[in-house]
Order: sequence, then C-alpha cells, then structure tokens
Amino acid sequence: MESLLLDVPFVCKSWHKATLNPLCWKHLVFPGNEKFNPWNAINGHESSWGFQNLVKRFESQYRIDGSRCSVTTFIKFIVNRSGGKATLLKLPRCCTVEVFKYVTTACPEIKTLSIPENLLFNKHMNLELIGKWKKLEVVSLDLGCSFYLEEILAVLIKECKQFCGLDLSNAYIFEHEASTIVNLAPTIKYLNLRGAKTNRYSVYMILKGCKDLVVFDARNCVGFNEDDSEISKHASHVKSFKCKGSQLLECLIEPSYGMTFGLII
Repeated sequence: MESLLLDVPFVCKSWHKATLNPLCWKHLVFPGNEKFNPWNAINGHESSWGFQNLVKRFESQYRIDGSRCSVTTFIKFIVNRSGGKATLLKLPRCCTVEVFKYVTTACPEIKTLSIPENLLFNKHMNLELIGKWKKLEVVSLDLGCSFYLEEILAVLIKECKQFCGLDLSNAYIFEHEASTIVNLAPTIKYLNLRGAKTNRYSVYMILKGCKDLVVFDARNCVGFNEDDSEISKHASHVKSFKCKGSQLLECLIEPSYGMTFGLII
C-alpha cells in the first residue's frame, strides 16, 4: 500500500497511471500488519504506529494540511481506489465505526476480512453489518479476540452463505469457545488457532464436532503437546492438521471466566 501510494506513482507517468487501476487495490491491507494472511498468526504486538507513519508520509509527499486528513478521510480515499473490486480487507486498529459502515457498501466483493479489536468493543458497533458481505469466506478477529465469537458466527452463518474459514490465532479457546464453533459452524473448513491458549478437551471438541475441516492450524498453542497421540488420532479426518510447537502446561487461567482449569493429561 505504501509503495502504491508513495513510490510507484513517481517513477513515470505510465507507472502513475497503472497505480490508479482498481485491480492494483484488490487487497487492502492497512499497516501495521503488512504480512497479513488469514492462516498465519497475527502479531499481537503490532500497533497503529505503521498506519500513522503512512498517513504522515502521505501528507508530506502530497503537501496536504494534516488537519484536513483524518483517519476516516484517508481510509475512504484508499478504499475508493479499489473501485469496489477489493476482495481482501484488513482495516487498521484506529478504524472508526463510520469507516466500517462505509466499507460494507464501498467494498461489496470482500471475501477475506480482518476485524480490528477496537471495533468489537465499540458500543456503537453493529455486528449485523458484517452480514452485508454476501461473498465473505474467511474472517479474522484481530489479536485473537473471541469475546463476541458467538454473535459474529451467528451473523456469518445466517447471512454469508460462502463463509468457510475462521482465524482465531492467539485467542483463548476453551470449552465455551469450542462449543460455540461446533454448534454454530460445524461445517467450517478452515480454522486457525495458531498460538492460542487452550486445552486438550477443547481441541478434541472441535475435531469431533467439525467433520468437514480441511485445514486446522494449531501450531504453537499452549494447552496440549504436539505429539499427543489421542489428538492426532481424532484429527485423522483433517487433510492438513498442524500442531508443531504446541505444548502442555499444568494449568491455565481462562480470562473469560476467571477460573483455573486443570488440563486433561
């Protein structure tokens, strides 16, 4: 995004013209997680600093008065470059509810979406808006935020008939979250729990209840060992089950309920 805005257009006139083509803006990945991939763990330590740097450089390069370039204005400007053809969208963590409402209309072709954590906790956020993306296939919850998992899945299952993948990397996935996934999305095909805090029983619940899983990424999890033979046996129906680097601890605190769970060994 930074190159398309601030480097490529200044090479020559033909390159500048090329950057205006909506096909160059099909993947709208705002900093600071430039390497966003729904099946790779999202770095929980990223901040909005990368986004602020981009805005500052944009203002300087085009000699724009900073007071006239708000977060909302800038994001809308970028989104409009896609001409409604964007298929992947990762909004910055400083995104506003106003912007989210705008992109649900301006980007009707979105298939992969990453929802910023701050929006999920915004009292003005209407999760029903997610249902406007009828072609949505994969949803990633920023920083593995699973607090509104039940509400989000309910909307996806009802409104987004092509939904098949969920990224909850770095999340807390215990019995409640596992049962939510199994009960609301039993036909899910792609599930990313990489780096999650969990336990054996929760992983077993998902493997038992989601028979259509094609990819289940559970690498580097805390809560079960990567060489757990029982989990491997229950994962035999999954074409690609990844659990390298996962390890078992004696106990974990589940923040959602403030309870200590002894892990099943």
